[in-house]
Parts: sequence; structure tokens; C-alpha cells
Amino acid sequence: MDRGSAGRSEIALAHWGEHVNGGGDRVAWELARTFEDAPLYVGWKDESIEPPDIETEQLITGRLNEWALRRGGLARMAAHLLGWQKADPLREYDVLLTSGNEPLFYVPPTEQVWVAYVHHTNRRQSDRIGELGDGPAATAKLLLYYLVRVAFDHNTHKPDLFVANSEHVKRRMVRYWGVSPENVAVVYPPVDTDAYSPAAAETGSYYLTLSRLDWHKSVDEIVEAFDDLDARLVVAGDGPDRAALERRAGDNVEFRGYVDEGEKRELLAGAKAFVFNGQDEDFGISPVEALASGTPLLGVREGMTQYQVVDGKNGYTHVRDGSEGRTLAESIRTFEAEGVAWSDRETESFAERFSVGAFREGIRDAISRAVEGSSIEPSWYADVDGATERDA
Repeated sequence: MDRGSAGRSEIALAHWGEHVNGGGDRVAWELARTFEDAPLYVGWKDESIEPPDIETEQLITGRLNEWALRRGGLARMAAHLLGWQKADPLREYDVLLTSGNEPLFYVPPTEQVWVAYVHHTNRRQSDRIGELGDGPAATAKLLLYYLVRVAFDHNTHKPDLFVANSEHVKRRMVRYWGVSPENVAVVYPPVDTDAYSPAAAETGSYYLTLSRLDWHKSVDEIVEAFDDLDARLVVAGDGPDRAALERRAGDNVEFRGYVDEGEKRELLAGAKAFVFNGQDEDFGISPVEALASGTPLLGVREGMTQYQVVDGKNGYTHVRDGSEGRTLAESIRTFEAEGVAWSDRETESFAERFSVGAFREGIRDAISRAVEGSSIEPSWYADVDGATERDA
């Protein structure tokens, strides 16, 4: 193996699986664009969501495994556990860069340098375990969750370096996985900030929220906040909670459903402010897209969202009911009365720290750091080798 530099090492990329065209998939595809000559292996391949410039090779194969991957749940977990451990195609490379938790089951060769990009910890088994409730079913799940944690305890010490997608995820990795903080770099997910601009639309009279309409995005609380406001809310996105949200909403709330990229850019640039209420988000891409559009962000004071808002400058933070602090309705009223200090261009510039370029630079630095720190030759070997060369 040539460990002289990341540029001279053969690199393979491996992503846990293409499933929902979500943030994790986009990270994996951007890794492939960053390391153009590196093959991208995926646990599960879905050509229907793959971009036209991306080629992948499915790693977990066989009729039984493919059935398990489609079925989901414990069957999918078992397929990943078995499929990733040996993963023969990955073993021939000097450097391996993985994406997601499932590749942590991989058992690498001694000399291979391994960098693992982590999007989240197993949240139902860690920081969200308090949401489990009570009763016999909850007790059974507690036992299962314990077994999951035990399984991961054996899989979170093999990579040479971890990369977390935010400081919040790094904190969870240290607490729940026992990873040393010195062994975790932070590289934010790539947001195509260049695709968004304040010039995409004139600022209109509406507020916007855009996300999957699912329970953990807490869009119901946003809709409720607009009940007593003389303001218009546009809800973009789809999901299992849409029907209930539409029944709950007043006449000042409009549901757009799924929107394509062109309409999304216009909606983001044209909004008075973007409202985001996701629960303890690991990162949150749509708030960054709003900031890149020059649009102020009204975000919940939780997770990474609270750091994407510079209070009073590019938006305002709010808390949930029962917490001390400004509520979402109060945050909107403050914004209506005072606006924000930064211009559209200043807000747009703030988002650049989350850009594709920043991601590529950060991930290359992480690879170089891991390669440079992975030497296993004895401390005296260089001197002996040098003396031998001089004698010759």
C-alpha cells in the first residue's frame, strides 16, 4: 500500500444503501464526485433515484439478502450485518471511505486506512429512547435496543477516523458509542448553495416551511402557530402527516405538496422567512438552502438548527411549548416588528460554510489526516532504512 498521500492511495467508497434520495444518499453521491476515480459500492442499489452522473455497484447480493433488504426492519438489519462484514470488493483498496452506520459492521484488513462518515447515531436506541413509552411492547423494544447497542459497541472502534456531519452528531458519537472526541472530525453535508440565490424571486408576503411531512418535523406546531397570526404560510413537501395537517390548518395556510427544484428555488427566495421546527436535527439541509436564498430563518432552538440561526441577524430562534424562551408565534411577531440586521447578501454569504466546496475540502483533509496517522512501521525503521541506503 502507498501511504505517502491520499492522492496516491487507491480509494474505494461505500454507502449503506440508496433508499429515499435523502441527505445521506446525496452525501454519498457527492463523495463520488469528489473522488471521481473511486468506485462507489452501495449495500442496496436503487437506479430510480440515482443521478445520471453516478454509477454504483451493489455490494449485498443474493436472493435471500435482496428479499431482506426490501422487507426492512430486523430482516434488513441482518442482511447488512452479514453483507458488510467481509465485503470482498472493498478489501483490495488502500483507503476506504464509508457513509452511514451499516458499513461499520465491516472488518477491514490490518493495513487498510478507513474513514467513516456518520450521518446520525442509532437515535431510537440512544437519545430518543425516552420516547418509547411504557407497556409490554416497550419492554420488548428496550431489550432489542440494548442488543443493537451491544452490536454497535463492537463496531465503533475499527475506523482510523470518524467524520460526523455536525457537532451534535459528534457529541452523540462520543456519548453513546464511546468514540474519542480526538478521533472525530466534523464535515458538514454538501449543500449546493450556488443553486440558490436571492435573485430567484422577489420577496413576497408569505412564510415558508419545506420538509417531509412527518412527526419529527413538527409541522403541526408551525400550522398551529399561524392560527392567531395575520400572516400567510406556505407548506411545501409531502408525507404521512399531510392529510391531518390539512384538516388542522386554517385558511391562511396553503399546501403545495411536492415541489420540483425550480419551484423550490423560487419559493425559498420569495419567502419573507423560512420556518423550521424539526426535532433536534442532526444537520438540516432545507434551512441552509433558505439561507443561501437570502431568506431569514426562524428555527427551533434545538439540534444543529439553533446554530444555523444567528439571533437577530439572519433570523430568530424559538422554543417548544413548556420551555422557557420565545415561542414560534412570538418569534414571528418579533420578525414582523424588527426584521433582521443582515442583508439578503450577508445571509447568503453565511450559508457558504455549508457549501459543496467546503464539504470537498473538509473530506479531503480528513482522508489526508487518516492516511498520515495510520503508519504502523516501527519508530526506528526509518533511521535503519536510511543508514542502509547510505552504506550502500
